[in-house]
Amino acid sequence: MIVRLALRNLLRNRWRSVLTSGGVALAVAMMIWTVSFLDGWMGAMVRGSTALDSLQVQIERADYVEEPVIYRSFAMTPQGLERLQGEAGVEAVSARVRLFGLLGDEQRSQVAQILGVDPQLEAQATPVEEAVVQGRWLSEQDIVDGPGEVVLGDRLARQLKAEVGDELVVFLEAADGSLGNDVFEVVGVVRTGTTIIDRQAAYVHLERARYLGALEGQVHEVVIGAADLSQAPALAQRLSPVIEEIVNDQEMAVRPWQEVLPSIAEMVELTGSSNAVMYLIIYLVASLGIMNTQRMSALERRREFGVLMAIGVSPRRLFWIVVLETVVLGVMGALLGVLLGAGLSLYHASAGLDLSIFSPQTSFSYMGVSFDERIYTAVELRTIVEPAVVMVVVSLLCGLWPATQSARVAIAPAISGRS
Repeated sequence: MIVRLALRNLLRNRWRSVLTSGGVALAVAMMIWTVSFLDGWMGAMVRGSTALDSLQVQIERADYVEEPVIYRSFAMTPQGLERLQGEAGVEAVSARVRLFGLLGDEQRSQVAQILGVDPQLEAQATPVEEAVVQGRWLSEQDIVDGPGEVVLGDRLARQLKAEVGDELVVFLEAADGSLGNDVFEVVGVVRTGTTIIDRQAAYVHLERARYLGALEGQVHEVVIGAADLSQAPALAQRLSPVIEEIVNDQEMAVRPWQEVLPSIAEMVELTGSSNAVMYLIIYLVASLGIMNTQRMSALERRREFGVLMAIGVSPRRLFWIVVLETVVLGVMGALLGVLLGAGLSLYHASAGLDLSIFSPQTSFSYMGVSFDERIYTAVELRTIVEPAVVMVVVSLLCGLWPATQSARVAIAPAISGRS
C-alpha cells in the first residue's frame, strides 16, 4: 500500500516529480563528468611532468640524490638495462649521463644541461623525438670522426641564436678534474613545453657524453617508464633488489615520481582536497533544492495527509510514504544522471576534450608542464557509482524532515485548511 500510494502521488504531480528528479540527475551527471575530467587532468599533469625527464621511476646513486655532482655515477651495462626492461610493469628504460657545462660559439654562450642518451632508448621512453620542430633527432650511431650531434631545447637555441647546421663548443669539468671540451653540430631543435628541457637541455649521444665527462661505462641515472602511473611506488619497491644485484657495490636510490617531484605529488593531493570542497558544495546545493521541493510539496498536500490519516493511515505509515516518494525521485534522478554523466565522460575518454583554443601548437604548457591539446577523461567505476549513491542518500536525508512534519499534522485543521 505504501509503495502504491507513493507512486500514485508521484505520477499525479508529474511536473514537480520531473523537476526534482531533473535536479538530482543534473547534479549526478555534473559530478560524474567533473570527477572524470579532473582525474584525467591530473593524470595528464603527472604524465606531462614525468614524461620527458624523470619518468615514473628514477634510479641514481643515493649520494647523487643528496648532491648531484659529476663523479657520483655508477656502471650500467646493456645487459643490466635489458634485465630492467624485462621486469613486470616496466614499459621503457633509458640510461643517461647528465653534465653541466658552457655551450656556445665565439659570440654567445650559455650554461646548458648536457644529456647523454641512447637515441633509440630515449625515443622509446620519452616523446622527445616527437617534439622535434627543426631538423631531426639524434642518429642511432654517433659520428666517430668530426663534430658530434646535438639537439637543443628551442629556448636554448634562441638564446644562442643557433640553427640547424651550426657548430657549438662545450666546456666543462670532467669527473677526473680535467677540462672536457668537444665540438657539436646542431642537428635538431625540440619544443616540449617543459620549461627545464626547453631552456637548458642539449641532447648528445651517450658515448660522446661519457668521453666528454671522463665517465667510461658510467651513467648518472636510469629512468623507468611505468605501465601504470599509480603503481610507480610499488614498481620502485620491486626494482630495488634488482638494482642491488645489478649494481652491487654502491648504495642506490630507486625513487617513484612522487619522491622525485614532491611538488607535483603535493599539488595532486591539494587538488584532491580542493575538489572535495567543490563536490560538497554541489551536493549541498542539490540537497537544498530537493529539501525545498519536498517541503513545498508537503505543505501543499496537508489536506491530503489529513484525509489519509482520517481514513486510518497511521502517522508512521504516512511518514514512510513521503520518504519513499523522495527516495524514488532520487533513484530515478540518479539513474538518469548516470546515463548522462557516464555517456558524456565515456565520449570524452575516447575522443578527448579539445583544448587547442588555448594554444596554436599541438601541446600547451601550464605551470611549466606540457599537456597535449586533448585531455581525455579518466572514467572508473567509482566515478560513476559514488555520485549516484551519494545523491540517493542525500535524497533520503532530505526527505526525513518533510516526512516528519507531514506525519505530525493535526487531522481536523489540515482537512479544513486552517493550518
